[in-house]
Amino acid sequence: MGDCLLLTSPIRALKQQFPAFRIAVLVEPQFAGCFDGNPDFDEILLARKKYTTAARLLGRRFDAIVNLHGGPTSLLYACMAWGKRIGAEHYQYAKLYNGLMPWPDSAVHTVESMTGLLQWLGLQCNQPPPLRYEFHPKESARIQQRLRGRPYVVIHPATVMATKRWAASRFAEVGRYLTKRGLTIVVTAGPGEESFAIQVAKDINPTVILLGLSIPELAELIRGARLYIGNDSGPMHLAAAVGTPTIAVWGSSDSRRWRPWKVSHRVVQNPFECNPCPGYRCLVADSPLCIESVTVDQVTAAAEELL
Repeated sequence: MGDCLLLTSPIRALKQQFPAFRIAVLVEPQFAGCFDGNPDFDEILLARKKYTTAARLLGRRFDAIVNLHGGPTSLLYACMAWGKRIGAEHYQYAKLYNGLMPWPDSAVHTVESMTGLLQWLGLQCNQPPPLRYEFHPKESARIQQRLRGRPYVVIHPATVMATKRWAASRFAEVGRYLTKRGLTIVVTAGPGEESFAIQVAKDINPTVILLGLSIPELAELIRGARLYIGNDSGPMHLAAAVGTPTIAVWGSSDSRRWRPWKVSHRVVQNPFECNPCPGYRCLVADSPLCIESVTVDQVTAAAEELL
């Protein structure tokens, strides 16, 4: 989800310079909503089953096929369609591409490194624009009807990796603190993450739990919020895309590369020599000290700065 949303910035710059370009994006179905209504993308191609998708691409013609992923499956898809295949120097099977972009700069934000790749192809852009997510009026009306005009904060406590997941009990403490300011807490979660939302919401009053939201519904919920609080995850980038002030509680990943892009935000993170790391598990302790070290006081102080 995050990668899809981060792509909206360099593609926005590309369409501003070359408005006649027709751009198609190939994406897994669960993330197609990241591009819903975005006028910079002319076609959304869904990658369902591998060989079915490959067969559907067979015979399609493009002027250029840019592979930003680099894995073998994305290479298979690139080889099925007709067009010049553009990859990067560090990709596996790099010799199968017609052109190779230079190794991206790992010391800058991902938006900047993706923009740099497109600059190699001719894009002229020194300042990548903010992320883009179009307004969805019907979804917004449904969300606001549910919340009845109350000012609210969205807390999204889940993320896939434990090394990036702050404790639910601490999110709950932050939520209780914010209710004293007259704010309603809205807790959200994606598929399979419901237990984290329930753990947070059960200790906060008043609170609203909204589960099973589509990406447009989640976007409009966050757009209407006074503040978004969560871990390093896809919804954090959605908050940036809709322009809502964002608090990112940070653990194992690289905040230089993945922090909220061009939105008012605070990254709440403590320094560790081992950060960043791959994040699949903590390599120096029995539990992820980086995310565990973040205190409730640090997050509430960040909230006071943004509210």
